[in-house]
This record gives sequence, C-alpha cells and structure tokens, in this order.
Amino acid sequence: MTTHPDPTAAAVDQALADRAATSGEYLAGILAAAMLDAVGQPEKLPALLCPDLDPEVVERVWNLAIPVGFRMGRLVECAQRDVPAIRRYQAALADAGYRAMAAQTARSIATVHPADTDPARPHP
Repeated sequence: MTTHPDPTAAAVDQALADRAATSGEYLAGILAAAMLDAVGQPEKLPALLCPDLDPEVVERVWNLAIPVGFRMGRLVECAQRDVPAIRRYQAALADAGYRAMAAQTARSIATVHPADTDPARPHP
C-alpha cells in the first residue's frame, strides 16, 4: 500500500481556494446564461436590473454603468501600481459617509490581486 504524506495547510488552503474560484467562475457563467434565458434577448438584459422601473430610467442607469465598468477595468489594471489614488478614493468615500464602500476599497488595497505574481510586492 502506498502512503501519501499529509498535505500542508498551505497546500490544502491553496487547493480549496482554487476550487472555490473555479466554482465561482462556473456559476457566474451559468448565471449569465440564465439571465439571458429569462429575458430572451441581450437587449432586454438591462431590464433585469429593475423590472418594475420605467425602461427609460433603466437605460439611463445602464448607460452610467458602462463607464463605471470601464473605469473599474482601468483601476484594476493600475490598482497595485497606484495605491495612493485608490487610497484617495477610499478617503473620499469615508469622508462622505460611505463607510461600507470605504471598507471594501480598503480591503481591495490590502488584498493581493490573483493576477499579481510579483513576490516582491510591498504590502500596505
């Protein structure tokens, strides 16, 4: 009988974290397909956000969401290189009383992005 060494906590942690991430990605894709299935056409997807609202209002919100998503992509690209800018956004949110959003921003500053593979990255 072959025995296998007990895995380290770090190895188990990484394997389970990878499994959770893969599961989340799988579920996100299924959710996207289910949303389209529910409305029938991609043009009707914005209505899923607020089915009881005036479609013109939903379109205005949707049109704002597009630049927000674009900016989010830009911030993700530079988040680890431009921590001071992210901290300014965090401070502005906190100063305005948006405590939950400020806390989320602080958590993102303190988190190493999965794509960040530089082992020498200084932690805030």
